[in-house]
Amino acid sequence: MPFLSKSGFFDSIGYTPHAGQQDVHFTRGRFKVLRCGRRWGKTFFGAHEAEPNLLVPCPMTGEPQMGWIVGPSYVDAEKEFRIMFDTFRRMGLDKSAMRFVNNADSGSMHIKLANGAEVMGKSAAYPEKLVGEGLNWVLFVEAGMQRRRTWQSVRPALSDRRGWAAFTGVPEGPSEDSLLYAFYQRGQSERFHTWKSWQKPSWTNDIVFPGGRQDPEILEAEEDLTKDEFDRQYGAEFTDKTGQVMKEWDDAIHLGDFDYNASWATYMAVDYGFTNPFVVLFIQVGPFGDIRVIREFRRQQLDTEEVCEDLMYELPGLVRVTDKMYPDPAEPDDTRTMQRKLRVAVNRNTGGELKTRLSLIRRSLKVKNQHLREGDLERRPTLMIDRTHCAKLAWEMREGYKWPRTKSEQRNDSEKPVDKDNHGCEALGRFYRGYFGKALDGRSGSSVSTADVG
Repeated sequence: MPFLSKSGFFDSIGYTPHAGQQDVHFTRGRFKVLRCGRRWGKTFFGAHEAEPNLLVPCPMTGEPQMGWIVGPSYVDAEKEFRIMFDTFRRMGLDKSAMRFVNNADSGSMHIKLANGAEVMGKSAAYPEKLVGEGLNWVLFVEAGMQRRRTWQSVRPALSDRRGWAAFTGVPEGPSEDSLLYAFYQRGQSERFHTWKSWQKPSWTNDIVFPGGRQDPEILEAEEDLTKDEFDRQYGAEFTDKTGQVMKEWDDAIHLGDFDYNASWATYMAVDYGFTNPFVVLFIQVGPFGDIRVIREFRRQQLDTEEVCEDLMYELPGLVRVTDKMYPDPAEPDDTRTMQRKLRVAVNRNTGGELKTRLSLIRRSLKVKNQHLREGDLERRPTLMIDRTHCAKLAWEMREGYKWPRTKSEQRNDSEKPVDKDNHGCEALGRFYRGYFGKALDGRSGSSVSTADVG
């Protein structure tokens, strides 16, 4: 059976991996997981790791090899695909290829060589469509932004030919649902002998950063970014306070279609605003603790009385069935106005530390009953949001509400996210603090158990 030397192939295409890349390229492992900093060279690593495989048959079957490059979107997969595309063109293989197409905009990224070997670019946006068979290898790129269910869709296709996979990306946070985080941990465990994982800070690329950790470019970035963001983007650390605040959020899991349920209790959560949005959320709680945000109402440049008038005009039915209101305690006059105009009882125990409110929300985003199979109706999070009537809240949860990236965005302390694009989340936090307040106030510490929000 033909055998191709990886180092010989690298020499033939003029690729000289730096020391960090060399280490990963030539370490044996069926599954390689690489968390790295910016400008480390993960794109070149992934593309050149895969290229030699297309030139030799499958070791098990002797058939041409098939590989995928899977990114969060087609555009993300295009970077590694483009490098492979250009390599094979320089080798002259496009002249005899059966198919040579690179169009990320249309989702058409496909190389089929004359020997029958193929590589395709794929998007993880719809994991259920990642169905195939007989894959020899898969590159998961920007794996920090991909969910574990992507792997669950692809993994069976690697079994037929005992295929390999590589996962590369800049860390996005320590979430168990993150493809990069979960499998980095697996690569560090002695239980999983076929898995290997590495942490490679940016400065281990001694070509781009010849000064190492003290390279002027590294030191300047450290001066500009918050510590958390620098540690993530350059140090390849799984820092929690970077990027999106609600790291557990997933549109496929947390969005649904929810009508008003007369047998569930109904509540209002309020974040006051004038220049910023004035936000009212209608929230229902089921008999077993399920929480559903069924409607959001937003206004700007109106005072509280005008907001109440619009609310009664637009959503009178929901206002009438509301059992209690959970407002921002910093505006007692506005609360009295809403109580008088809407005739809704008020829960005033909605203050306290922001981190407590965020912790409550994030815990209720975690999926319950994970031992059940995918698709089981009981395998769901405590908190879900209506996709049609709460689109702005969903956007805040998904990407709007962020931790500070630069020191200019940072205010008094790094514990607080950026006070922007967060008004729906603020209202939701007031509800959580007030609704679960008795359980919290009865504790000497500040920890919150999953049972509190279940």
